[in-house]
Amino acid sequence: MVQASEQFALPVLRAGLVALFLWFGLSQVLSPSDWVAWVPQWTEGFGLNSTTVVLLNGVFEVVLGALLAAGFYTRIAALLLSLHLAVIAYEIGYNDIGVRDFALAVATFSLALFNPAQVTLDRKWNRA
Repeated sequence: MVQASEQFALPVLRAGLVALFLWFGLSQVLSPSDWVAWVPQWTEGFGLNSTTVVLLNGVFEVVLGALLAAGFYTRIAALLLSLHLAVIAYEIGYNDIGVRDFALAVATFSLALFNPAQVTLDRKWNRA
């Protein structure tokens, strides 16, 4: 029974993280004004307004979340998303949201450490 369930562990983890990144990414793209309060002040150094930063962040999460969903460049997408989420957790700081985001960053990083699961384009094209 345990071995049978192991084959579903990575696809289930990936599906949950895909839902997370697509939900947040699409929410930011569709309603950036709801997210501008979360933009750190240091981003002003890039010469972009807060709405643009939110839109860029949302597009980043949607594109990489879609790559995770398809299992295309799974390890690279997971690594980039985990680093991205670690920066967000650091910026938020030590509180309930920051700790949650850190744990999600670690879970996302774990996908980068594994060979892609059997239900990925990477596995189909043998790019593991």
